[in-house]
Amino acid sequence: MIDVEMLRQAADEMLSGLSASDAAKEALRFKVSAVDNLASVTGEMLGGLTRTPALRHRILIAAERRTAPHKASRKSPYAGRFTPAMGMALALCLMFGIGAFYGAAPNSPLSTVESGMEPHTAGGPANAGVPQYQSLYTGEGANPPILGINGRYYRLLRSPLSVSSALAGTLITEVQDFTDEPSLASVVGVVSNIAKVGAPVYEVEGISHKTACLVEVEGVLRLFQRVSYASNAMIGYEMLEDTLGIQGQVKALELSGVGIVQDETDANELIYMLSEFAVNAGNDMPPGGQALTIYLKNGLSLQLMVHDEILGACGSWACPEFFEEFADRMNAG
Repeated sequence: MIDVEMLRQAADEMLSGLSASDAAKEALRFKVSAVDNLASVTGEMLGGLTRTPALRHRILIAAERRTAPHKASRKSPYAGRFTPAMGMALALCLMFGIGAFYGAAPNSPLSTVESGMEPHTAGGPANAGVPQYQSLYTGEGANPPILGINGRYYRLLRSPLSVSSALAGTLITEVQDFTDEPSLASVVGVVSNIAKVGAPVYEVEGISHKTACLVEVEGVLRLFQRVSYASNAMIGYEMLEDTLGIQGQVKALELSGVGIVQDETDANELIYMLSEFAVNAGNDMPPGGQALTIYLKNGLSLQLMVHDEILGACGSWACPEFFEEFADRMNAG
């Protein structure tokens, strides 16, 4: 809490040798009176704030990072900019005291690649037992069914086999080049090894096109998720929240080998924590063996690979706090 008397004493010492007009003195008196009302004003500003585990988590992590900052893999364009608004936010927090990317040969029949899918992966999590690992990504190897849009890469998911046109948003572009070469690492143009030239590419209604898109493959709309490819992941100053822009859209979360969080509020708060606090750990997807499956309210599913508390699709992200909170929310449910 700010000591108003100490503040007045410091101000008197700093201003003792100065002279001021009556108008300036009146302005200064007004500022001092505002300090007296700071506590009540703060209470009004924070009156609607709810002390949830997510809020506590956010403040504690922010405090920890101030004392032992993480070394990010790239420098933020906003690094070093400490604005008055940020200073006020910090002061208020202190005053408030809230204590794989791997794939099959591109010419393999989709029916073969997608065989063995469990029915629940298309619509929602299983309700009984510990969920087992099952990748939603199509294929195995170094060159999976892929779409590249000006350096952003999207991988074909096995489920669903067909997406309703009702989920197709704005037309983004269309495939410009088809290739079955081992590498699609072109940063210019729209290229694919599964969708033919001229195939339309749409946004998924309600989801960022930086996260996923719908592409016409063999006459039906298929879901593609943003991933790393050939060590290419984020573009420019993108972060995890740019490549996983699904806040508020989550129905449930399933962590293979662990359990399920079925409460929508808990699931969305967990995704929020992940997007806020995950630290970049590289441009490649971690190896398989465990996965976080994200069931969306629109019936679609996305997936992050998991390995040693590293999650990834478009790049790898470290967030040990996420796994602790996941277990808490799962047990609470």
